[in-house]
Amino acid sequence: MSNSGRFLPEWAPVKSVVLVWPYPHGDWQVNYSAIVDCYWGILSALSAEIEVWLLLHPSLDRAAFEEEVRQKIAQPERVRIRETLYDDTWVRDYGPLSIAKGYISYTFNGWGGKYSAHNDNAVPVALADWLGSPVQKFDFVCEGGGLETNGETLLLNANCIIDEHRNPGWDKNAIEQFFRETLGVNKFAWVEDICLTGDDTDGHIDTIVRFASADTVVYAGPNPSHIDAAILENLHTQVQQLAAQHGWRTFALPSPGYQSLIDGRDLPCTYANFLIANDCVFAPIYGLTEDSAAVKVLSEAFPRHKIVPVRCEALLEQHGSLHCATMQIARLA
Repeated sequence: MSNSGRFLPEWAPVKSVVLVWPYPHGDWQVNYSAIVDCYWGILSALSAEIEVWLLLHPSLDRAAFEEEVRQKIAQPERVRIRETLYDDTWVRDYGPLSIAKGYISYTFNGWGGKYSAHNDNAVPVALADWLGSPVQKFDFVCEGGGLETNGETLLLNANCIIDEHRNPGWDKNAIEQFFRETLGVNKFAWVEDICLTGDDTDGHIDTIVRFASADTVVYAGPNPSHIDAAILENLHTQVQQLAAQHGWRTFALPSPGYQSLIDGRDLPCTYANFLIANDCVFAPIYGLTEDSAAVKVLSEAFPRHKIVPVRCEALLEQHGSLHCATMQIARLA
């Protein structure tokens, strides 16, 4: 087993962002019109700042889609389109991970076997020609949304990493050693027993606590009126303990309650699911009164970045948000 250096933090130089387009009769069928509008907003925001690698399902009309891109996107030359099969649009969890000298991919099994993932799992290796480098594939189940790093420490939520439905028989020590070997990290910071209502990833770290810099973390803050008030308070306590241990500054984001516009069920709504790409932070917003406070917190946590709000409430219907729907591709040295 070998690696190609250390796992790069999200603020490392980025050359492109991968976006996977929703298609009819897939998981988005229940709110297809709304999610397509949402993705046009995401594509518009991203392509204004950076090249986008857009994966298009073969069931869609590529020529018609390319014409729409020319009509709707200010800089269509920044949108690079590829037809490929995929099961779902949450490319964060199956896209290639950027390591200092190359790209790697773990195995994706639909968040512990909950959903079909065969086509998703084939995507990273198929992107090797665009990446300009082969993708080293590992027979270990882990999603990109479950990993967060500042380049030195790996921040993890045990719920979705130490899991018999992902890697039977693997304990924390074995998993840490595997990450040392494949991600080049030597320090680990764990939270435990954090999973918001409706989150079928079992509590991905990118929905609850993120690095903003080597010594700064941003997290979903407490909310006594939230359905998950006790969980959020537990997260707050654990984050503060980790911050004291590692010398981190902390910024708490609002944690609004949110109900589905389709069937009224409680959905995990988080502002921690932002995307960092070069000098921009793309911030998910949801048409809520808490949006402005969330943008303000991110502006304080990222004083040198441009904060770009992106409407993402349609993404919540399938339990994810902006970071889940994107994967940055680092510009390697």
